[in-house]
Amino acid sequence: MERERVTLEEFLRRYAAGERDFQQILLEYADLSGVELQGINLDGAQFCYVNLSSIKLGDCNLKAQFIYCNFRDALIENCDLECTRFFDCDLRGATLRYVELTSSAFTRVNLQGTKTYGSGKDPCEFWDVIREDGVFVPGFTFDLYIAERIAERKTKGDDVF
Repeated sequence: MERERVTLEEFLRRYAAGERDFQQILLEYADLSGVELQGINLDGAQFCYVNLSSIKLGDCNLKAQFIYCNFRDALIENCDLECTRFFDCDLRGATLRYVELTSSAFTRVNLQGTKTYGSGKDPCEFWDVIREDGVFVPGFTFDLYIAERIAERKTKGDDVF
């Protein structure tokens, strides 16, 4: 199914008119910083080069692809992000509260300072990401803290594998 290309103006006009179903849209080079969106459905959508900094998203289906998007200081609450794909995104300082992240993928994403509360998030795929604490994790992993867990087991004298 081909995505429907929409402009920022059209997206905001349709949202203001009460539309909440934006499945399969393509939004590029847009600035949604500081906007508040409630109850939208972005299933299958793709956002490219979209500024979502300080956005407030609540009760949304965000099963979409986000490519080169800025989520700095975003507040995302009660949203479904299961199987969402983030490529080359900046999530520094974002708050993810009561979101479903199961099977989501983060590729070259900066998660520094990100806070997650009450969120389902396993297993996620991580490729070349910066963790919440600022540590870069190269390559692929399902567990951003595997190196620390292995080191702790070695320190205790436990078998590592």
